[in-house]
Amino acid sequence: MEAVAVAAELRSADEAAIAAIGLEALVGKAGYALAMGVRRAAGRCAGLRVVVLAGPGLNGADGRAAAKVLRRFGATVSVVDVGISVLPACDVVVDAAFGTGCSRPFEPPQLTGTPLVVAADLPSGLDATTGVVQGRALKADRTVTFGALKPGLLFQPGRALAGIIEVAALDLVLTTAVEQVTNDDIATLPPLSEERHKWTVAVGVVAGSSGMYGAPSLVAAAALRTGAGMVCVATSATELSLSREAVLSPLPAGAWSVLAETTFARCGALVLGPGIGRAQDLRAQLEGLLHASDQAVVLDADALHLLGPVNDLASILSRRSSTAPVVLLPHDGEYAALFGSAPRSDRMQAARALAEASGATVLLKGPTTVVAPPDGSKAYVVSGNPSNLATAGSGDVLAGICGAMLARGDLPGSAARTVALASRLHAMAAALGPRQGLVSSDLPAFVAEVLGGGVNHGR
Repeated sequence: MEAVAVAAELRSADEAAIAAIGLEALVGKAGYALAMGVRRAAGRCAGLRVVVLAGPGLNGADGRAAAKVLRRFGATVSVVDVGISVLPACDVVVDAAFGTGCSRPFEPPQLTGTPLVVAADLPSGLDATTGVVQGRALKADRTVTFGALKPGLLFQPGRALAGIIEVAALDLVLTTAVEQVTNDDIATLPPLSEERHKWTVAVGVVAGSSGMYGAPSLVAAAALRTGAGMVCVATSATELSLSREAVLSPLPAGAWSVLAETTFARCGALVLGPGIGRAQDLRAQLEGLLHASDQAVVLDADALHLLGPVNDLASILSRRSSTAPVVLLPHDGEYAALFGSAPRSDRMQAARALAEASGATVLLKGPTTVVAPPDGSKAYVVSGNPSNLATAGSGDVLAGICGAMLARGDLPGSAARTVALASRLHAMAAALGPRQGLVSSDLPAFVAEVLGGGVNHGR
């Protein structure tokens, strides 16, 4: 996991560091780290022509400190102040105009030629919380960010503007409320117990309906490939291409709540909703099953529409006798249907707001996924989700992965951490597939390949 720091957390860490070593020493550390970032970006310092665009605050001070280091290493460096309209010709531009404290639109100067651009902390004009650009921004080839990652570097358009991101910790002592899940976190997942049997990791699924027979198939296949030894599917779908390993049963004609004591009794987690339809009589059935079950539950797709709006969902969940976690997997449209408005630019805050209002863990899907727990504790981001995931059924695969991960019961930390790991696994599986033409039924096999160690790990 990588720390992701918001402005208040960074400010507190900066103040502590300044009290301990002084402002000049802290700026010197940042300047040295920035100069080394330039060296890595360009491959050398000697003979390099560098222009530092320096602002009036600490970001500018970091740029000026970097200029001193680069000169010592043989670069020719010019420092220009913000407000210049055209930068002189050079090999590298260091964007040290404005950092996390930027509060007004930024209008960058025109570049001469095609120099590399290295940003200090974050590209100037970028909102450190949301990734939204105020005015315009210079697209960086590399960003040397100080202390920890900023949310704005992980959400678009900030992520695309930042280029290669490297974190210079500067020995800051940070306690952050957000972490980014990396590929390495998947590589270090504990193996399943050698003493397991097929019911050790078991998932119950209510999915599918007439014309929506793909959903239960995808959920089941994903759960099985994630390590579930048993998947029990209850469905009203009449046509199925279900994995032969899954156990199939029709939905009870009476109350679905009986599933809690029969088909799903030995399951560790339930996945409810994909493709079940939105007939209003299904709401009471879902409520009954939620109240009768004592497992972790993933609510997705049609279940989110049936149980909303959020106040109704919160009331339903508050009457649940089990303390096992409930996880919601909304995309933006489902979020809007639940919450009454679409997520705004601050997607971290949006996920936290829905989690608090509903009493459930929220996995808000997108190019950068956010996972927030209902109690306001540690949240997680999964950035860089491949665009080939934007295909019908990929959400059903994610639901199956989440169900299997929750059913394990042996992963440390919160449900939020567990489903954040599931989201990272989902993205890694997609990255193994073709950039174009990936279909969701391809994904479960790639999930198994990732878990089997068949990919290179890293951020």
